[in-house]
Amino acid sequence: MLNRAALLQGVDTMTLVLLRMAFALTTLVIYIAVSGRLKSTSATAWKYGLLLGTLGMAVPMTLMTASLNDLPVSLGGLLVALVPLATIAAAHFVVPGERFQVRSLPGLLVALTGSGVLVGIGGGSVEGIGNLWRGVTFMLCGIVAAGVGGAMSRRLALRVPGRELVLPQFTVNTVVLAIVVPIGFGLHVESVHGISWLLVAGVGVVGTTVAFASFLVGAGMNPASRLALTGYAVPVVAVALAVTFLGEHLTVSIATGAVLIVAGVILAERATSHIPEPGVATAR
Repeated sequence: MLNRAALLQGVDTMTLVLLRMAFALTTLVIYIAVSGRLKSTSATAWKYGLLLGTLGMAVPMTLMTASLNDLPVSLGGLLVALVPLATIAAAHFVVPGERFQVRSLPGLLVALTGSGVLVGIGGGSVEGIGNLWRGVTFMLCGIVAAGVGGAMSRRLALRVPGRELVLPQFTVNTVVLAIVVPIGFGLHVESVHGISWLLVAGVGVVGTTVAFASFLVGAGMNPASRLALTGYAVPVVAVALAVTFLGEHLTVSIATGAVLIVAGVILAERATSHIPEPGVATAR
């Protein structure tokens, strides 16, 4: 919701992506410095952070933020509900002992049908937005990257405590964006002014530091499919905030798509076996 609000204020998309990470990393460093945990990060954690910072944060964050140029928060938030499915599917190949079962396919199909209803098969079901299919394409690509990143977070958090992965992931992501954004897209700080700075700071602190750090810590205590459950709350929260603060309106297509997506991801998750890897503790 804060992402969309900042974009509506005229903030450049890629500048928003970079600045939110700058605020997020600054907040994290201050917290770690005050708590005295800066020296607890191992060399292995930094190596893993290189992968997670790029694949788990930079790629999905850029694609999902770019999609909000064309999508309302309600639609974007509902599509994000597909992240749990992407995470469960990726865990099948990435995390030992967490297999995706064929019986999960009905749930997958229901959720995909819901996404089709959301974008309006036949067209014209969502009004007042930009290029619908471009926005949906960016969002879906970001969802796939987020799913793979979530599964990798779970796998690597079994080797290194999740709390140690937070700083490396945030640092790598910020450095990657600091290189890519100015060179590939241009940095337009002048597009941020007045209340926009508060919105960008909110995206960085609340929507990035708190959200991603909590996920990484949780990755050391829960299987990937259980971590994916957190994605179920995204549509409800996103739609509620968009309607309350941004004046967006729900359509029949969005409401129907919401029901199908949430039902699909719950069916898929419930049908997936959670078999812990032998010899690995799932709680710390």
